Amino acid sequence: MTSDKLLGGQTLLTTLLYGLVSLLLFNSFGLVFTCAMLLIVLFKLAIYRSLVQGPSEKLVNLLALTVILVVFVAIGFSNLVEMFVSLLLGACALKTIQAKTKKQAMSVQLLNFFVYPCFFIFSQNVLSLLFVLVLLVVNLAQMLWIEHGIALRSAMRQASRHLLLALPLAAIMVVLLPKVSPFWQLPGANKTQTGLSEDIDPFEISELSRSDELVFRAILPDNAQMKPPFYWRTLVHDNYDGTRWRVSAHHDLPLQAPYRAVGENYTVIARASGKTWLYSLGQAKSSTRGVNTNQFGTLFMQKRLSSSMEYQVTPIHTIGPGLVNWQYQLNTALPDSINPLATALATQWDAKTNNTAEFIQQMKLYFVQNSFHYSLKPPVISDRNSIDRFLTETREGFCGHYAASAAFMLRAAGIPARLVSGYLGGEYNAERGYYSVYQYDAHAWVEYYVPQQGWYRLDPTAWVAPDRLSGSLSELTALEDEFKDNLGLSLMSYSNLALVNWVRLQIEQLDYQWTRWVLNFDQQKQSRLLRDLFGHYHKLLPGLSVFLLLIAIFVARFWYLQRKQVVRLPEAVRLHHAICRLAEGELHKITPAQALQVLQSQYPNLSQELAEFNQYFVKSRFSQAQLTKSEATRMKALGRLIIKKAKK
Repeated sequence: MTSDKLLGGQTLLTTLLYGLVSLLLFNSFGLVFTCAMLLIVLFKLAIYRSLVQGPSEKLVNLLALTVILVVFVAIGFSNLVEMFVSLLLGACALKTIQAKTKKQAMSVQLLNFFVYPCFFIFSQNVLSLLFVLVLLVVNLAQMLWIEHGIALRSAMRQASRHLLLALPLAAIMVVLLPKVSPFWQLPGANKTQTGLSEDIDPFEISELSRSDELVFRAILPDNAQMKPPFYWRTLVHDNYDGTRWRVSAHHDLPLQAPYRAVGENYTVIARASGKTWLYSLGQAKSSTRGVNTNQFGTLFMQKRLSSSMEYQVTPIHTIGPGLVNWQYQLNTALPDSINPLATALATQWDAKTNNTAEFIQQMKLYFVQNSFHYSLKPPVISDRNSIDRFLTETREGFCGHYAASAAFMLRAAGIPARLVSGYLGGEYNAERGYYSVYQYDAHAWVEYYVPQQGWYRLDPTAWVAPDRLSGSLSELTALEDEFKDNLGLSLMSYSNLALVNWVRLQIEQLDYQWTRWVLNFDQQKQSRLLRDLFGHYHKLLPGLSVFLLLIAIFVARFWYLQRKQVVRLPEAVRLHHAICRLAEGELHKITPAQALQVLQSQYPNLSQELAEFNQYFVKSRFSQAQLTKSEATRMKALGRLIIKKAKK
């Protein structure tokens, strides 16, 4: 294969990797940019197969302008991180089309040490780490191939070895070097990744639980207060406009009411969501910097959650004067002339009951006695009176349908009520003692107010699907087929196969360790660790340790390189030197013929063997013809024989 063809193969491989990265980041880049990148890949492939000519400089400039327009139109300025990464990816892909010389190809490979790690901006789990490491190994191997002509397999081995040598040093640097913000932070992609929404209309949703993406993990204390079902409060929707339950403007107001701690602390490790809200069991406070509590007792941040974050949670109970008039009006407000049947039912139950508990009991009897059905694929109801149609016709839905209907009827009876969205349950890892909560665990329920007592939780879904309250949605046997059908292609979809489920759990557990001990190794954890390691000198010794470590590494590397420069002599030369040492003087520094004469004079009984050995030696060192296998064997045998007899 010619050098041009080899260079073309290398740049084609790089272009294919760009296409793979674009496909994996499809949710961030969108359809238009991903298609543009795939077209560049096809164009490069056609050039490599000589189906089309390489582009002229004008055409490359035109393609560059097209890519810029595609990025501006498809991604836009509102997502700056996505825009800059896509521009970089597109520019590098075009450069691979233009690259015709070794220098141009090497410039692209050097840029890849910056391009490939950008993948971490969008995904920071352990699988992403492995993917980026593989990309870097391939990139380094390509550089060895292009620059030094080393075969790909050998180059891959060398690149892997260099990466393995670099990893321990990187780990030590992460532990010991100061984490100076903002240099130690990844820029966050602005893409929304959570399955929850600030406004909900469940009757417009035809399929639920389509994602098995991890939302957060929780490490709970093992005591009687922390027992399932686990309702993870996230958003409180108290503004109802007749179709959608919205988060009111009061959601961002910090908690002003007094409160008291009511339980033991626990830890939550949240994944990047692109949102400001966080997750907690009931009302909560947090001692973690940047985490606040709003007036509903839910946790939130001032900035969007753009990377994984670990925070501490303290369960609290707010102590307040109760609902003031405007709060009562807000939480009982209903638009006029909608859902007359549901309103009539609420009025009827309200007339024959004496308190809220009896009203709720009447509502429960209605759902239980009228054959309502829990489903992940309910029919869509596009109607102004959607709750009436659900209560009398379809009678099939998921948590949002039951919660929205119950909240409506509570308000219709003058009982303050609001919708709460969050997550229910979680998958427990008994070996490590933590819960994993996924997008398909999203749930909605109701909170209603009792004067002089406060807000209480009500989950109408439990009336028709009580099994939903235990564990994760993935563990609900009755809905297994619907659940896996909604998920599509994923490891969870095939978790009924023992091997697949084992692999899934191992990956999940590895990702937990990676997230806890690497991604969330923040400044506070580093300070605690350094204090434990170095005591009172924790501010001085870490820097000194890094300095000494670097010196030790450079010395070891220098020694290793020197050691590698010792040339191992061919066996024929080593045998010749050994024979020459049988006589006095430095015979190996004179010609073989002169050395032969000296040796024959000192060992006349070995004259014939010395002459034969010298013949083979001269042929092996000074002739263009190589020794045959039998000649080489004969030469080695003669050498050992001469040395043995001479020493007797």
